[in-house]
Amino acid sequence: MSIHRTIELRSVSDSEFGEIDAAVMRCAYASRNRFGRLFDERIYENDIAARLRAEGFDVFTQVPVKVTHGSFEKAYYLDLVVNEMLYELKAVATLLSEHSAQALHYAMLQDIRLVKLINFGEDDVRGKLLKNALHGMSRHQPTQRSSGWHPLGENCERLVSHLKEVIRDWGTHLDCRLYNEALLHHFGGEEHCLHRTDIISGGVVLGTHSVQFHSPRHAFVITGFHRPQAGYQRHLPALLTHAPSLDGIQWLNLNRSRLEITTMTSDPEKTAE
Repeated sequence: MSIHRTIELRSVSDSEFGEIDAAVMRCAYASRNRFGRLFDERIYENDIAARLRAEGFDVFTQVPVKVTHGSFEKAYYLDLVVNEMLYELKAVATLLSEHSAQALHYAMLQDIRLVKLINFGEDDVRGKLLKNALHGMSRHQPTQRSSGWHPLGENCERLVSHLKEVIRDWGTHLDCRLYNEALLHHFGGEEHCLHRTDIISGGVVLGTHSVQFHSPRHAFVITGFHRPQAGYQRHLPALLTHAPSLDGIQWLNLNRSRLEITTMTSDPEKTAE
């Protein structure tokens, strides 16, 4: 497996979590009372870590986790680990779904059951416990739905094949941007794949739009939608209609444990319904 962890965490039990979390939240409230709500999250992180260490807890901050596949690599940093319980800290006006997704991404990387978000940027300290229901090798054996998929060229086969290899290596349920970065790297990096293409309407160039090409006239997009996205599929043809440099798009959707592949082309008769 190409997920390189600095420390191996086990999934703490509910009773263990309760004991750890009582101390963490006590220190979080004390830190917030001392510093208010306007500081960067790292201030609260270091202050909480110092308080917990003084109480005898095993505490680590900014713990690196490296994800690799072939020559691709990316590093993440876990904010706070207390007696093997993982915490992700924020200092934002309100917690959003993307913050929960990030915290669960880290739990997946560590293959643990629990992670907790703590936010210092609201009127009061807010905590949100998240549970990762997936463990082990089940994440490395996704199903595939490819109705409407057809290769537009040799690189399309390579695109899908490489994504499958990455999923078998890392597992599913990670941030879809990570898979996207791995595919970009495989096809030569942003400098080779990512181009701004003219958007034209009525013969007038309205501007340019950034497109990811895996071959000279074929692009790809990766999404992580968990519900049917007929609306998104209806909007993709607008890109094909108004970008004359583009003949087709391979849409790769990571729907939890299922890889959904759809091919769209500038020729309506060749685009899957």
